[in-house]
Amino acid sequence: MHLRGYPADPNTNKCLLMAAEKDIRLNCELLDIEAGACESPEYRRLSPFGKAPCLKEGGYVVSGIQAILAYMDVRGEGGSLNPKKAAILGEQNYWVDVAERFIDPNVTVLTSRLKNNTESANENDVQSAKAVIGEAMDTLDTVLSDRRRFIAGDYSFADIHWTAAVHLCVLADHQDLISDRPNIKQWYDRVKGHTSKVSKKQTYSHLASLEEIREKRLKSVA
Repeated sequence: MHLRGYPADPNTNKCLLMAAEKDIRLNCELLDIEAGACESPEYRRLSPFGKAPCLKEGGYVVSGIQAILAYMDVRGEGGSLNPKKAAILGEQNYWVDVAERFIDPNVTVLTSRLKNNTESANENDVQSAKAVIGEAMDTLDTVLSDRRRFIAGDYSFADIHWTAAVHLCVLADHQDLISDRPNIKQWYDRVKGHTSKVSKKQTYSHLASLEEIREKRLKSVA
């Protein structure tokens, strides 16, 4: 599989994590979202609406995070990450939606200062973004107090979404969002140590590093 994405993008990091979880070899190519690469005619031929990231395997092309993760989940090794019980599936999808609506856009505000960008967010924007993230995390922290190891019980799509976002918060030097919430901190320690049931290898190390974000490099998943 071939992925076009951006190291500071939460959705690209979700793809890296899913590839590691499902033991998928993922060749990655930089898509410079900040420089407007999504609007280029060449990219629009792959992704007509300019959605990112974009995944290609053979003659099949799909873009947008929901479609890509669903494809990788089925195409990769091992069982599906989707819970089999309806109530747990609903809870997973609820927390995925929270991550996409409230966490990811605000994480992007926090990471804008990592990219040597003259248009990085000002302090008021950063504090506003942290407030929204913190409110959502307060609710999740309460949920995680129910002696569950992962967000929906077993490791699922919800953990993929939240791990990528929390990782970027830490890189952006906002560790207090995690350390101030003991149940999220314990969950975060667990996902950092989580190993794929297929490869038996830790998955967290495949997320983009601070250096890769600053240098606009996107590593592949072997």
